[in-house]
Amino acid sequence: MTSRTLLSIASLAVGIGLAIGPVGTTSAQNSNSLRDLVGARAAGGESDLESRGYTFITGAPAYGGSKAGFWWNASSRNCVRVETFDGKFRSITEATGAQCNQHSSGSNSERNTAAAIIGAAAIAAAIAHKNNAHDNKADSGGQYDLGYNDGLHNAPYYNPGRSDAYSSGYQAGVDQRSRNISYHGGTGGYDRVDHRPAQVTCTSVGGKYTECAIPGGGDIVMKQQLSKANCTKNETWGETGDGVYVKDGCRAIFEAMP
Repeated sequence: MTSRTLLSIASLAVGIGLAIGPVGTTSAQNSNSLRDLVGARAAGGESDLESRGYTFITGAPAYGGSKAGFWWNASSRNCVRVETFDGKFRSITEATGAQCNQHSSGSNSERNTAAAIIGAAAIAAAIAHKNNAHDNKADSGGQYDLGYNDGLHNAPYYNPGRSDAYSSGYQAGVDQRSRNISYHGGTGGYDRVDHRPAQVTCTSVGGKYTECAIPGGGDIVMKQQLSKANCTKNETWGETGDGVYVKDGCRAIFEAMP
């Protein structure tokens, strides 16, 4: 790499730093603003989240019998992870836009979160993109998102177009998956295995088409409709390759039957 290219990269990196400020500042402020809800009863806490502009997107079982829910604030473009245990909010932490089924990163909050997750390698990839290093500039963001989603959910690496953006996204997803389960020692426990069917709550935010993954495979059934809008199979919801989709305002709890 030439000295002129290095100088250009350095200048652009400084510009990015000045534009977004310290990494994680806005994200930290968003989660800190919800700190007063930690310890609240779940029913009241959810009402409080909604009054502050958050919409429930999806949820899943978490470690130790708790449940994790992901909430999206469309105004601040911020995603938070709310962990509930024994009917109370145990913790509220920052999450990525991808975990709230969002793929854009227009706000400072999501840019800062992405920078914290991806690190210097992803910043270098973004700089390279700005310098037209990608052959397919129009789709690099989409390829990155595809790679990140595959890596995060341990899907096989699938990059027939040899996209650098997909490769970078896949590695970032793998790294994030490792961080998400860093508590796990890699050995079995003493409790019996829970064979209950996997469930997920899938929400069509603003009437938009949304996909939600459900682990375990098998036929998918709707257990409970949560929205005022009708949830009708093959009309406003249906099965995908690895889960379910919803649209037109449908929000419901779905279950994968073994």
